Amino acid sequence: MAAFSTIGIVLMVCAGILFAYQVMSACLGMGTSDDFVYENIRLEEVVSESTLNWVDSISSPSIQGFAETVISLPLVVLLLSGAILSFLIYMFKGHK
Repeated sequence: MAAFSTIGIVLMVCAGILFAYQVMSACLGMGTSDDFVYENIRLEEVVSESTLNWVDSISSPSIQGFAETVISLPLVVLLLSGAILSFLIYMFKGHK
């Protein structure tokens, strides 16, 4: 297996594990009520706020907006996007 396909598989497995964790957390959070509250884990929740302050110092407004969008996406979406990107790179680059 090439490196990019391995990276894609690892990212996809991590996304599946994280999604399963979020679903189990929502099921266990139900307790005695009937409210199923699914909460996405976001990158801004995982990384400290002092680490994310560099986004405010970006000079280009379009790049700053893109960075804020990426940071606010659910972590599962970021992992799946990384897996798809890795598979696409592997598809076009191929194995040698």
